[in-house]
Amino acid sequence: MKDPSKPLGDSLQTHKTQSTAEQTMERLIFSLSELEHLGQTLISGHSNFNHSSKTYLRITLGTLQIRRGAILRYHATGQNLDVVAATPDETFAPILVEPDELEALLKHPFIENTAPPESLKQFFARSTKLSETIDIRLWIPLKIQDEFLGMIGLGKFLARDTLEAWEMELLTTLAHQISIAIAYSQMVEGIQSEKFRLFMLAESAPQICQLLQPEAAAEQVVQQAVSLLDANAGALMLTDTAQQALEMHYAFPENLLENSTVQDTTNGNGLVISYGEDTPIPQEATSVKVLKSVVKEGIPGHCLPKFDTLFGGKNLMAVPIPGRDGDILGVLVVGDKEERGGRITSFTDEDEILLDSFAKQAGVAIENAQLHQEALEARQLQAEMEEARKIQVNLIPETLPDIPGYEVAGHYEPRGPVGGDYYDCIPLPTGHWGLAIADVSGKGMQAALLMATLRAGLISELSRAESVKEEALNQSSLYAEIATMAMILNSLLYASGTEEKYATFFYSHLNPETDILTTLNAGHNPPLLIRKDGTYKWLGEDVGGIPLGMFPNDMVSSIAEYEAEHVQLASGDVIVYYTDGVTETVNIEDDYYEEDRLVEASKACKDKHAEGIRKYLHNAVMEFQGEADQFDDLTLLILRKE
Repeated sequence: MKDPSKPLGDSLQTHKTQSTAEQTMERLIFSLSELEHLGQTLISGHSNFNHSSKTYLRITLGTLQIRRGAILRYHATGQNLDVVAATPDETFAPILVEPDELEALLKHPFIENTAPPESLKQFFARSTKLSETIDIRLWIPLKIQDEFLGMIGLGKFLARDTLEAWEMELLTTLAHQISIAIAYSQMVEGIQSEKFRLFMLAESAPQICQLLQPEAAAEQVVQQAVSLLDANAGALMLTDTAQQALEMHYAFPENLLENSTVQDTTNGNGLVISYGEDTPIPQEATSVKVLKSVVKEGIPGHCLPKFDTLFGGKNLMAVPIPGRDGDILGVLVVGDKEERGGRITSFTDEDEILLDSFAKQAGVAIENAQLHQEALEARQLQAEMEEARKIQVNLIPETLPDIPGYEVAGHYEPRGPVGGDYYDCIPLPTGHWGLAIADVSGKGMQAALLMATLRAGLISELSRAESVKEEALNQSSLYAEIATMAMILNSLLYASGTEEKYATFFYSHLNPETDILTTLNAGHNPPLLIRKDGTYKWLGEDVGGIPLGMFPNDMVSSIAEYEAEHVQLASGDVIVYYTDGVTETVNIEDDYYEEDRLVEASKACKDKHAEGIRKYLHNAVMEFQGEADQFDDLTLLILRKE
């Protein structure tokens, strides 16, 4: 029953006020219910803030009776605001926030669009399109303590010019709830991102460690690093400690270096950066300084794109690749991290930790691949050495022939599985003999093949020369034949060998009927002739020529032509042929055996048979060497006139 004491108008006003309050209360209850539901959805991980932002905007606008508005989310890496929800629903470009503007936004709980603080006028000038499209009247910064998270922009208020005090308090509460939602969403997104990246990190380790080819391992390391860091570019540079240089081993994409601003550090084989103490650093090459610092100090480094960079203006991060023994194997580089939407952003501290962890795995993978490659090369070398050994075994005579009126004995002791020395005693069709000793430079298959080439050429030339009847040969023509043979052998070895492959060679042509020994020395150690009376002479010391295969024939005449000489042998004379492994034997005091000791030892045993002389000289050299390591192949060939 109505109160007759109250006028009808007052009664209607009271009813209207009660109705408005009830509607407001209903909106608040509904809004709080939806906020609670959204919060639970975020916590459960079934949504993120970007997906829920439109609902938060609808709740805010509905609760405050506002038709238009926008929610913007701040990205610290890009230093900009993205519009994640707007009414009307349109696409807006990100809005840059300068550092000083960020500080100003944190100071103000509310900012009227028509009267912004002086420090924010440039910011609002950059947000003009958004403000005009939505007709923003009021800005509310979103923050938790001193962390800026975003902004709410509110359009025209329905049936009023300003919000009442209780509405401002409610707006503050809503803004706080939205701030919590953004912060929680960022935390969840960060955790999920790190979980995913850690999962990828764990997955990548066995994958790259299974790659045993260095090229494949290098490519996979770079590809995995680029994927882990959401980068657009990457590179692997390995150290050459002997040259103190970083060498490019793989780059992604392949044209990464096309726009490089550092041209003077490249060569035909790719990018090379010297990091030695005396290496100058160009002032403009900031990225080169960073890479040198990473490899020398063993700590990560960054280079921003505003500097001239090695990779043509990339935002670079580089970390050292450690080896098992603590040495730096190289540097792993990534460039231009890309966020969602294609925006290039800076690398974070978390990115640095992740790449540094991955680089440790990469170091294991690279070393595994290198060790595998070394093992393959060692097996290949072992097989090659075995083949070379077989070749050489067939070249060194097992037994020496009997020469009428003479004794011969030989000794060959290689320093390793395959040596470079050679000796032979070759019967000729006329009853003469060819005695040869040689020392091929190097070791291994190349040396063995060069030695085989020398022997084959020698036998071929001796057969050709001896096809001429002895009666037609006088000493002068024999000299010419031997000198011609040396030129032919020189040409053969020069064509067959590689750079720095040659052979020292000494040849003796023995006529047992006349006891004349005709000799030619091609850069070899002069053999020692010990007479029966103890006097001695070095054969081919002053007459001869250069080693075989060192220079082409057209250069020989201008250096030292091949010349022969002869010596008459008498009963009791001994000739000691040897290689430098004899005279250059070193003892533990770093003294050399040298020629004088060879002379004295040869005199001491000259009256023995050839085999006894061989044993005596070998024992003398071994006693001198003592506990020292063998210096070189040791070869002796003894010829004694009975």
